[in-house]
Amino acid sequence: MEMWRRFKRHKVGMVGLVSFSIVLFCVAFAEFVAPYGANEISSFNNVPPQRLRFKDENGTWHWRPFVYGLDRKFDLSTGRMDWIVDTSRKHPVSFFVEGADYTICGIKSNIHLFGVEEGRIFICGTDSIGQDVLSRLLYGGRLSLAIAAATTFVSLGLGTVAGLVSGYFGGWPDMVIQRIVELFIIIPDVPLGLALAAFLPPDLSPVLLMSGIALVLAVVSWGNVARQIRGKTLALRHSDYIRAAICIGATTPRVLFRHILPSLYSHLIVLATLTLPQVILAESSLSFLGFGVRPPMSSWGSLLKDAQNFRVIALYPWEMLPGIAIMITVLSLNFVGDALRDAFDPYSTN
Repeated sequence: MEMWRRFKRHKVGMVGLVSFSIVLFCVAFAEFVAPYGANEISSFNNVPPQRLRFKDENGTWHWRPFVYGLDRKFDLSTGRMDWIVDTSRKHPVSFFVEGADYTICGIKSNIHLFGVEEGRIFICGTDSIGQDVLSRLLYGGRLSLAIAAATTFVSLGLGTVAGLVSGYFGGWPDMVIQRIVELFIIIPDVPLGLALAAFLPPDLSPVLLMSGIALVLAVVSWGNVARQIRGKTLALRHSDYIRAAICIGATTPRVLFRHILPSLYSHLIVLATLTLPQVILAESSLSFLGFGVRPPMSSWGSLLKDAQNFRVIALYPWEMLPGIAIMITVLSLNFVGDALRDAFDPYSTN
């Protein structure tokens, strides 16, 4: 396929595709990939990330990676409890180990991708109540990406319909729709999202809350999609094949959805890859400010909310890892979007 060949030649786009595929796999199968459950609490609170080791304190190399055990010790100089490494206890890391029970795709299991047979392993550390940061990161990423996908679907749907009607009919429908679009565009996204999210009742069920957040973000983001689809429709409605379809008696819905809309598929795909990262950032902003995902659910934005004070940043910087996950995901999607745009462009030099 010519488009795929052109896409593969875009090296940065391929890097973005691979990295986003890895992120998507990890969050989609979080129960299997994460070493612990979403809300599993332990007595190991504020543990720094453990280092995977191949060489022990005696200088002996091990082909199998391991982590040392942990002991608590009160630090008189700082007045807080610290975790020290106990080199007398080695916990070899294994693949496909037994852990907390879970159900994924209707299959019940307790096998996790990696872990230790004895003791605990915290590759990304733990939070203040002993929850594994890596596990929460994977479960939170699933919720963030699910909301982003639902929002993008609704936003593209609303924007496409509005853009088609506005660009094809022109006249007063175009004027009314574009004034509405301008109303949403001139209002900053974050204040508008905060205002709309404030109307969500605090006692909503998780499913309704996710739907409400997705709808709020879709209302915020559909205007730009409508503008771009309107411009494409204006260019297509005077094309020869559109005029020929009208001359042979094609109805307006048939012209819109059987002739114009298929010509916009490539542009919609690119719009989707560029809208997703914007929605991820918007959802993270709402959750970070306390107007998005609420406990017991967690997203990348709500996880970052726990690290918004100076004490956490100074003493427990590993709790800011959700910000790194957001950055990697957003950059990967932007790289993929740029590569798709070049691949669909017949005049691109790539």
